[in-house]
Amino acid sequence: MVASSVRMLRVTINSQTPPVRFNITYQQMMEKYGELDLPVDISRLDPWDYQATVGGVSRMMIQLSRFLGISPTWVSLGPGYPPSARFGDILVRYVDLGPRDLAGFTSFKEGIYGESHGLLKYEFDPRDYISYTMYNWESAKLLLDELDRTDVYLVNDFQQLLVGGIIGPSAPAVLWYHIPLVPEHLGPRMAQFLRRSMEGFDATILSTRRDLEGLIALGAGANVKQVYPFIDPDSLRPGPESAAENVLERLGVGPDERVVLLVGRMDPIKSQDVAVRAMAGVDAELVLVGDGSFTSSALGHGKAGEWASRLMSLARELGVDSKVKFAGYLGDDELYALYARSDAVALTSNLEGFGLTVCEAWRFGKPVVVSRGAGVSELVIDGVNGFLFGQGDPESLASALGRALSAGPDVGEAGRATMEQRCSLRSNAPKLMEILEDAYSKYSGTRP
Repeated sequence: MVASSVRMLRVTINSQTPPVRFNITYQQMMEKYGELDLPVDISRLDPWDYQATVGGVSRMMIQLSRFLGISPTWVSLGPGYPPSARFGDILVRYVDLGPRDLAGFTSFKEGIYGESHGLLKYEFDPRDYISYTMYNWESAKLLLDELDRTDVYLVNDFQQLLVGGIIGPSAPAVLWYHIPLVPEHLGPRMAQFLRRSMEGFDATILSTRRDLEGLIALGAGANVKQVYPFIDPDSLRPGPESAAENVLERLGVGPDERVVLLVGRMDPIKSQDVAVRAMAGVDAELVLVGDGSFTSSALGHGKAGEWASRLMSLARELGVDSKVKFAGYLGDDELYALYARSDAVALTSNLEGFGLTVCEAWRFGKPVVVSRGAGVSELVIDGVNGFLFGQGDPESLASALGRALSAGPDVGEAGRATMEQRCSLRSNAPKLMEILEDAYSKYSGTRP
């Protein structure tokens, strides 16, 4: 149970991806509903006009807010969205970028993402950096509008690295950096940019020991902490068995077929191709769940579709297309039912900040197969609570999947215990709030 003084802390959240995203623009809303009061009350809209965001960061922040019993303001990107919306107890304020700045911002932040994952060496483009700065500036302005109602700002991830420096000494700001921070993947300019940016925050949280050590190795003068990302196991309740049966029937998977589940957006960084290549040596069906990212959807380009097409082509070339199924986006009931129905869950990314899908699989007592390049691999004891394989190695993955599919229930139960102890809301929220309390306490004697 969180202490009552912590529960009273007023937290304002900042993340690129909002807790609720719209399927129509603000202009289309007004044409459909007439004049709308601000903030727009989500409950008054047709359910197909919006959807709760399923991204790991936004889901964590929603769960944290409910756990603490707080009603935060949340600042996020929302191109073409209304200026503000009410989502349950959360007030969402949206940053609207024009097409040019949205494209430039996306290019710059994808450069950070790609270099941090060892895929490229990003050539800094001053024009893209200006757009990235504009997004951070507009985010910081909305955050500072909430200053009188805020004790501490919780800023999430690499899209908002400049926010801490802009807020400066006016209020405590804590950054939670969720993507990998591995110095050997970073060029000098990127390393310098990350180091200087993180020093603008009162504390920086890294998601794994690997990344904590990476930031220390960069020589950053930031106040550095480590907290594992988390799930709320109570909120992940299996949907009806019929939900999984309906999905699998649609995909052509029989009721007696063994299922390997892989959940993640369609992106080369998720390395679903390694799983496709491994399936020739695995007696099971591979079900891929996921679609595109938030900004790729906002930009309207087909990055996710292109990657899915490449995976389909690869499956045909290898002769495993009958065993590889693309489920696309699934709602919670279907997804949780599919977790419960699966025989093993895989995380194949060559390099991953963490990998909450492993914790979700553990919640359902499933054996997991995890790339050694994923941050969550720190929590996997091979053969005890899951199975590890060499990143990028299909043969190693096939072998690990074979072990997982023949494992007894003890492996999944050991994973469930690991989840409760190391990556559950109950175990990690107090650690996070202690960091926020410490940041606030250093300001509370000086603020009016």
